[in-house]
This record gives sequence, structure tokens and C-alpha cells, in this order.
Amino acid sequence: MKTNTLILMTALGLVSCGKSPGTAKAPEKAAAPKTAAASDAKIEAEISSALTTKQEKPAAPAENALKNEADDIISRYPGKTATELLNTPEVKDKLAAAMKKLSADPVLLKRVNSTVDLAAQIKGLEGSAKLDLDMKGYDQARTSRMLQSVLSEEPQRIVDFLVSEIGEATPDLSYGGLERAPNGVAIVPNTLPAPAAAAPPTDPE
Repeated sequence: MKTNTLILMTALGLVSCGKSPGTAKAPEKAAAPKTAAASDAKIEAEISSALTTKQEKPAAPAENALKNEADDIISRYPGKTATELLNTPEVKDKLAAAMKKLSADPVLLKRVNSTVDLAAQIKGLEGSAKLDLDMKGYDQARTSRMLQSVLSEEPQRIVDFLVSEIGEATPDLSYGGLERAPNGVAIVPNTLPAPAAAAPPTDPE
């Protein structure tokens, strides 16, 4: 998580202000307008908050148990993609339970949405955006991390995983110019379907 956070924060620094900690203070007339500086500082603070994990990691034995369970599921279904593994009997019920908890936690939902919005800003998208996650190309290590977050049934861990993936992808989506990052993340415009036209009323007989 820390590595991904640093990557995203570095990318943001290059976009917003290009400052380095050791740079001497510039003359007053060359300084950026205060409103722009305040805006940059606000975006940096929001990204830092969005990517900061406030929950402590579980104890090592619990982590090892989750990893062993995830790796065992992967070995039981050779050839299945990460997406397909979510539909296996060992995983799908725990995923449903975790997503039910997540849907009832507006703070965690806001954290994911805020991270998507900030990544969209860095990419240069305007308007509403959404996360498009393609897990078919996950390697075993990434698949295991994803499964561990689901098997824990802790919505916080799922959010941590998603935020970490978005943070890792952001440099490729912005400076790399990729539509989809190597880890399968894409940030795309959120185009809502047009509402269905109401059926015309029928004349009573």
C-alpha cells in the first residue's frame, strides 16, 4: 500500500505543482497564485486521505490463514481467472456477505468513489467517472491478494485492495497514456443509460 501511495502522490506532485521539498523559496513575484496553491494542497490532502489505511492489519496468524486459504482455492481451480474464482462455492457467499456490509458503510463507499474521482482528475477526465476493473489478466500473487480481501469478509480490506489498485494504475493512465493499466484498472466516463420511455396509456375498453 505504501509503495502505491508514494507512486500516486509523486504523480500528483508532478501534475499539480512540480515542487520538491528541498527547493529554495522562490521570489514573491514568481510564486503561484494563492488560489492555485490552495487548490493543489487540497487535492494532495484528499488523495493522501483516500489512500491512507486507518485500520491496523490483522495479526500474522490470521494473515497466514487467509493467504493459505486463497492459495488453496487457486490450486483447486487451475486455469480459472480471478474473475471466475469469485463465482466458486468457496468464495461467492463470502463475497456477497462482504459486499452487503460495504453497501451499508457510506464512509468506505465514499473512500472508493473519492479515489476514482481523483484518479479521473489526474487523467484529465471531465464529469462523472467510474472504475472499470478487468481481473482476467491477474497473476497468481495479485489473485491471491484479491481473494484474501474477499475471504476476510471485511469491507475495509476490499476497499484497501481497490484503492491500492487504483493508486498503482494512475501513473500509467495519466502519464503513460494507457486506456487500461497493466493491473487491469481503467477509469472511464460514467455514462448512465437513458431512462426507458414510458409505455403509452391504453384506452379502457
